[in-house]
Amino acid sequence: MSDSPLSRKPRILCVDNNSSELKLYALFLKSFDCLLKTAETARQGLAITQSFPPDIIISNAVMSGEDGFEFCRKIKSNPASSGTIFILASERIEGKDSMKGVDAGADDFLYKPFGQTEFIAKIKAFLRIKFLQDDLSRTNLKLSDALRVLKNYKTELEEKNAVLTEEKKMIQNSMKQVSLMASEREKYNTRLERLNSVHQKNIEGLITILSSFIESKRQYHRGHSKKVAEISTFMATALNLQETSIRDIETAALLHELGKLSIPDTLAMKNPKDYTQQEKDFLSQHPVRGASVLEKFSGFDEVARIIKHSHEHYDGTGTPDGLEGNDIPMGSRIIALANLFENLVYRQKDIELRTAFETMEENMGTKLDPTLGYLIHQYATRHPIDENIRVRELRLLELEPGMELAGGIFTVSGTKLLPMGTVLTQASINQVVHYNKLEPIAETVFIKS
Repeated sequence: MSDSPLSRKPRILCVDNNSSELKLYALFLKSFDCLLKTAETARQGLAITQSFPPDIIISNAVMSGEDGFEFCRKIKSNPASSGTIFILASERIEGKDSMKGVDAGADDFLYKPFGQTEFIAKIKAFLRIKFLQDDLSRTNLKLSDALRVLKNYKTELEEKNAVLTEEKKMIQNSMKQVSLMASEREKYNTRLERLNSVHQKNIEGLITILSSFIESKRQYHRGHSKKVAEISTFMATALNLQETSIRDIETAALLHELGKLSIPDTLAMKNPKDYTQQEKDFLSQHPVRGASVLEKFSGFDEVARIIKHSHEHYDGTGTPDGLEGNDIPMGSRIIALANLFENLVYRQKDIELRTAFETMEENMGTKLDPTLGYLIHQYATRHPIDENIRVRELRLLELEPGMELAGGIFTVSGTKLLPMGTVLTQASINQVVHYNKLEPIAETVFIKS
């Protein structure tokens, strides 16, 4: 977030060849929370600005050697310090001396003698101006970065258009090719029209643009990010997180593969099952690359943090920082679980739902947060993938002997009490009830119908 006025300690430089005046400045500023430097000559003051770039310089106008007017002219003519507020202090002056100060670039005059109240009020007023100017400069830099990114995307779109034009010429050789390519051309045109429309909107449309590019670069993961976002949003909503947190998690899920845009096209179009270990190691760093891109945009700080830590493991063995347990952002833990579920259930068509849940349960407490396991079961129950598999959600008091668990039973801290597939007995039910008194379990228990 950018600095608001007076949100950090201001840097003030006072220059006067009268040591009594410097002591007076220091006395006036004693109760004002700032970083103060003093100098007795303009030459000393100029040297100080090299290592201590001040927000405000207060300099006596008339000094032996180089006077305050020349000092001001040097400060204002240097691009690195031209934005510094420069106040000339002197006896009340008129006429040519006043114009001399204006010509030198002085922002204001401080006429001696002056009181502390007047002095502090003037300092505060100019600090607000200086901080607002700095904030505007930072905003302009961020906008420049955004425009540069959008320009790169526009170039990529133009390249795709060129490819489509060439394909149009090639498909004229055969009616069969025309039939096959027409469908693809329509898909590309639809995607390009959508991207062109988004480019005309404000910076919030950047989310949709980046998500669409991730999809187009990931041949074997089309629809992956949207599904992960859907699952992640469901889980975040079920946890009753704040609306802003839910939006950040949804955005992070849509853009969690942003870092993969930098990988070569040959690797992007390769089936993930065919990756070498070296390629897997390279791809494992994509959350850091994606987060570094988003950190450049105001308002994406939390989204970038969630993406950066989406490959952390609950037991601390993940990357990039080896965070453990609740030190991992909640959004990162949710996306890690949703991502694995989506890959197992929606990407690997030949895997059974039961096997997918067994795989996830094996990773609970190591790679995955076990306290979130019941939420993924809840999602699968309310969004059935296999209509032949029916699951009921029951409360603890509704359990009966003979029921088979469709998902493991965990405490709120993640301790597994019973694995999925367990056929309940009265003894096992009593055991769960006992543990519930010591440490509550998740509200919902999933039972096969």
